Amino acid sequence: MSKCVYKLTVRGYELDSFGHVNNAVYLQYAEAALWNFFKINGLLEYTLDRNIFPVLMECSQRYMHELKLLDEVRIESEFTSDGDMIICKHKIINNTTDVLSCKIKGKIVFVNHERVIHSIPDEVREILGRETDEDHKK
Repeated sequence: MSKCVYKLTVRGYELDSFGHVNNAVYLQYAEAALWNFFKINGLLEYTLDRNIFPVLMECSQRYMHELKLLDEVRIESEFTSDGDMIICKHKIINNTTDVLSCKIKGKIVFVNHERVIHSIPDEVREILGRETDEDHKK
């Protein structure tokens, strides 16, 4: 399992009429964390060079606590593989209060230009299987 942490600040245009982060924005936060994971692990260039692209096939969200304007947010993500899918789990947390706001689980596949599902390349599986320093602390 590979892990990653991504941080951001809630912006005004992400709020609903009650002053809370809009439900759809949580998915954008998870996607930002995903692209950050791809970037820091060299997967963005790797997949582009091979003309394969990650596509979200399935997603579920569970809301726990609202986020508000200018809250500092921490997204803790875990990535594993299951067959030809990448399983990603995101915890979206208020970084100041350490309160869990939302959990998101997604299933991602790679597709080529013809939109045909491509198996996960061995190099990507290796990255997904890496243990992080956090794993050794348990």
